[in-house]
Amino acid sequence: MLKAMAKDAGFLKHKRISNHSVRKLLVQKLRNANIPPTETMAITGHKNVQSITNYSNISVEQQQK
Repeated sequence: MLKAMAKDAGFLKHKRISNHSVRKLLVQKLRNANIPPTETMAITGHKNVQSITNYSNISVEQQQK
């Protein structure tokens, strides 16, 4: 299902897209938007803060600031 959605969205074929990569990207985007961890957990379905901490590496842009 995800492959079909990615194709329909026009993602490039050489990019690997998985449920994990999409979930990680969402957590990073929410963190970059200063969304509190509890709200991020509610959106993504994570059960504890540590699990989203593992996904939410600081972006290069944040590191440069």
